[in-house]
Parts: sequence; C-alpha cells; structure tokens
Amino acid sequence: MLAGLGLSAVETDFYRHFLRQPASSPADAGDAMGLTAQEAGPVAERLMSLGLLAGTADGGLRAVHPALACRPLLEHAELRLARQRKELELSRAAVDELAAETGASGTSSLAEAEVHRGAAAAWAFLERIAATARASVRCMAAAGAAPGVGETSDYTAVSALAAFTAQRGTGVQLLLLESIDILPSLVEGARRMAASGVEVRTVPTLPAWTFVVDDEYVATALDPADNQAGLMVVRTPGAVAAATDHFARHWRGAAPLATSDQPAPRDLMHTHRDLLAMLADEMLDETIARRLGVSKTTARRRIKHLLQEFDVRNRTQLVVRAVRMGLLD
Repeated sequence: MLAGLGLSAVETDFYRHFLRQPASSPADAGDAMGLTAQEAGPVAERLMSLGLLAGTADGGLRAVHPALACRPLLEHAELRLARQRKELELSRAAVDELAAETGASGTSSLAEAEVHRGAAAAWAFLERIAATARASVRCMAAAGAAPGVGETSDYTAVSALAAFTAQRGTGVQLLLLESIDILPSLVEGARRMAASGVEVRTVPTLPAWTFVVDDEYVATALDPADNQAGLMVVRTPGAVAAATDHFARHWRGAAPLATSDQPAPRDLMHTHRDLLAMLADEMLDETIARRLGVSKTTARRRIKHLLQEFDVRNRTQLVVRAVRMGLLD
C-alpha cells in the first residue's frame, strides 16, 4: 500500500500495527506479524529513520500520525518521479536523435520509392509535405498518433501542419476515426483543423496512416502498429491510383465532423474512470465486477472495449496511456 513511498509490505503492516495499538512495542508488533525479535528490531529502526515511529519519554515507541509522517515521504517520492520523468524525456529525445541518424543512414532511395526510418525522419517528411504540396493532400488518420508524433491524445502538432498546408491554398481532406470523440482534446483539435479550411470527415475504421499528395506520391506508415517506425513513400502510378481510390471510397461513406453547436461528444464516463483506476490498482476481474455491480463477463467486456478505444494491446499499456492523458491521478 505504501510501496510508492519506499516501504515494504512488512514495514507497512508494522506501522499499521502501531497506529491501531498505540501501546505496542516492537516485540508486540513482531509477534502479531509472526516475526522474531531479531527481525522486528530492524523494521522498527527503519520506520524510526523514516519518521513513521518516534520514541516516547518512557523509552517506548509510538506511531507518528500519517498526515505528518508521510508528507515528507510523499514529497520525496514526487521529486523522484519528477526526476524520472525528466530523465525519460531526455532519453526520448536521445532515442529520436538516434532514430534520425539511423533514418539518414538507412534511407533507401530508389527511382520510385524511399523509406524514412524513425520518428524524427517521419515527422520531417510530414513537414516537407506541408511545405511543398501544391494542389492536394488527402490523409487517412488511423488509430494512434501520426507517424513521428509521440502524444496520442493531442492533435496540436498535426493541426498546425494541416492548417499551414490549407492556408497556403492547398486542398486538404482529412479522414478521422469516429472514436476520437472519446476525448474532447481530439475533437477540439479536429475542429481547429476544420476552422482553418481542412475538410474533415469521420469513419469507423481506417487501416493505416496514409497521405496521398498531389496525386503524385503516397506516404504510408511503415508499421501501422508503431507510429515511431517511420514512413514509406511510393511514387509508382499504380500505387498512387490505388491509394486515391481507397481514400475516395472511404470519403464517400464518411460523416461530416460534428460542429460545436451540435450535441457534445461523449466524454469518458465516470464508470470508465473508475474502471481505469481499478486496473491501475491491478484488481482481479472478480473484484472489478463486484465493485461495478456487474457480472464478470460484463466487466471483461468493458475492459476489452477500453483496450479497443485506446488502441492498446494489454491492460498495462492501457493504464500507461490513461496516465499520460491525465485520466488517472
């Protein structure tokens, strides 16, 4: 329970014993937990060093109130987490730099095809599309972030490129997944693009991020399951014609993006937030079902639905993505 503060399960139970029975001694706590005196002594010393236990005038020990004792530990944990996040960002930047170098050295240039490997190289090519497209850009935005974009819950970077392209006078048509309405931030990003002159429609499914540019070449995600892998660019007339036809068929059956004066998109329901919190606590399906007041089958179905909505493969990835989106504290 207090593992995030650096306490083991034994130390947590030891401290809890003193909170419940103020007149206890280390030996009493040890006996209650099945510890020998030799084992209980170091645990008590460790809790005293952390400020959770304090000495009394008669030479005994007492538990310090959790609100007072745990505050320094929480602050220390928060500082440690902040350092870890900073180190992670630095590592991510280093990985992108290495990916860009790998992309530069690993790019294969043929007469009609080329590969841009890595997140940085992929994003650089999207910037190139925005800056050089003359007549049209048709984009199918599949699940997950655009190639080269790390954040899946924000269209800010893509919106800026799309708006820049449209404001240059290039026609931009964008197909988005209907499931964007699970997050208001994605809907707002889509509306910003529409306000800048981008034609936006939504469809139930899309195979992979694809850009058809000026009816001259096609840029497709190198790996639909990994938006950091890079882009494949093909200029053969057959590939361009096939991609153009594929886009047109999706476009004809797509729905216009809802405007701001239409009913608000569905937000993540309160039960979904509760479910995410339970998954973050690694609760068993039986416990989740009992907490939600539903059958185990229904609970599993809701979990499967969330995995699909968030485009992740397992529960760990779901919790990580929910934390990044600010859906979990």
